[in-house]
Amino acid sequence: MFATVSATPPAGAAPLGSIEVAHRDGAGSTTVAFWSDEASAPAGERVYRLVDVLEGRAAGRAPLFGQVVWVNDAGDPAVADAAERGGRERIDPAVRDVEGLVGVLVFRSADHRIVVVGTSTSLETQTEVQDRIRRTPLLPGEDPALLPGYDRLEVGRVLRADLPQAVRS
Repeated sequence: MFATVSATPPAGAAPLGSIEVAHRDGAGSTTVAFWSDEASAPAGERVYRLVDVLEGRAAGRAPLFGQVVWVNDAGDPAVADAAERGGRERIDPAVRDVEGLVGVLVFRSADHRIVVVGTSTSLETQTEVQDRIRRTPLLPGEDPALLPGYDRLEVGRVLRADLPQAVRS
């Protein structure tokens, strides 16, 4: 599964599905469109490959709120590897039991940028997930220098959530 991220729904070829999150400040939205393969994505867009899926306690319920997080704008492979490891081994276990968490999708581009999409049934769930991430101690061997935090974060109401079966299963 692959994805593109943009400020507008994709024009032209129809994606397999998408999630659109309205920005809380009212200044637009972010659309994550899903594609079966890299070649199906619109030309000229950065394409991300699905690298991790976490089903939350509210999996299967309609998401009402979403969070889109951009990590590693610099494209450093070591930072991307550290973020993936921290996500799978430290963050996933810390947040998987948060009430109202529908799920988390993690995507990585060929140039090592990461986008994380988290969905929930309430805004409070997004806040609880962020709090747990901040309170989770680093794993043995994790280098804080390789975990600079996110570059951008958008939290808002989910306007559309049409997840392909490959992501839901």
